[in-house]
Amino acid sequence: MASTKNIQSLIGQLFVVGFNGYAVPADLKKFIQESNLGGVIYFKRNVQSPAQLAELSNELQFACREKTAPGLFISIDHEGGKVNRLVKPFTKFPGNDYLGELNSPKIGFEFGMILAKELKAVGINVNYAPVVDVNTNRDSPIIKSRAFSDDPEICGKLGSAVCRGIQKMGVIAVAKHFPGHGDTKEDSHFTLPKVNKTVAQLEELELIPFRRVIRSRVAGIMTAHIMNPAVDSEFPSTLSKKTMDILRNDLRYSRIVFSDDMEMKAIADNYPVGEAAVLAVNAGCDCLIYKGDAGLPMEAFEAIIKAVESKKIAMATIEQAVGRILGVKKSFIDTKHPVDVTEVGNFIGLPEHFQLADIITRKEIPSDRPSLEDPDFR
Repeated sequence: MASTKNIQSLIGQLFVVGFNGYAVPADLKKFIQESNLGGVIYFKRNVQSPAQLAELSNELQFACREKTAPGLFISIDHEGGKVNRLVKPFTKFPGNDYLGELNSPKIGFEFGMILAKELKAVGINVNYAPVVDVNTNRDSPIIKSRAFSDDPEICGKLGSAVCRGIQKMGVIAVAKHFPGHGDTKEDSHFTLPKVNKTVAQLEELELIPFRRVIRSRVAGIMTAHIMNPAVDSEFPSTLSKKTMDILRNDLRYSRIVFSDDMEMKAIADNYPVGEAAVLAVNAGCDCLIYKGDAGLPMEAFEAIIKAVESKKIAMATIEQAVGRILGVKKSFIDTKHPVDVTEVGNFIGLPEHFQLADIITRKEIPSDRPSLEDPDFR
């Protein structure tokens, strides 16, 4: 058995945490260094200006992280539309439904590139986007305009384009929410939604976009906090090995699985913190996200350590997850070059960015508009 310190340094890579404020709190800095933390997630509460955000990213990546440690995931939910953590001078894009009506992979690819260009300028290297859920339930309180379409082929085509654009610029794209959140009547932020579709039914609709983005080499996929008794009558998707086996075995996905926020009520109101963390790791989640409203996720962290030591979680499970995490980090994260804070304004809110936002909003591509070379859409 590996030493406790080595176990902790591996388990730390599984955590992505949120925090309050425009600078790094002392307890977070300590946690980053002592646990070999995997990453952080930004919300509006962390954003004052582009320069401040760039400085915060530099502080996290180059002052808090040990020099020999893997790069930190510095992540954000930045989809465009209603989920838009960054305001002016960052470019504001409409929701995915506008892109779906435009139905242009070229524009989707450019959109992904511009999203990532602006994120990368402030040191963000992971974007929890795009949403590739199919908008099958128009009464859904959570998806609606966040989805490209009620047509799974359009969701797959545009989801692939946006993923390619994001990753072309060196930012990790995370498609969500597996195995599909578009047919729910409830919001998983507040309760545990339920659907009842067999694997065969999922294959005919919800899984189509995920297959497409996987073929496009998306680096991350996020789970949905939903209950689907036809797949697993005991556990919601994030905690369900049966659900994760569909992703790993049937869809042959081999890169990182991120949980949705483990503090959402769909999980937090139904499972103790430690139990949920252990279940999620055993199910097949590689990275667990904690928004941080309850502070640092020490209870979850310690529960996983104890589960490994007691062999409730196999050491091989942790090692495989960390192997996937480090593989993606090696491909995407620059640990040698801090963001040049003085240059941030040269990449954010540019006229050509606003022009693309206007095209998407108008749902009309000017006939004389030059476009990027066609990306390879498979």
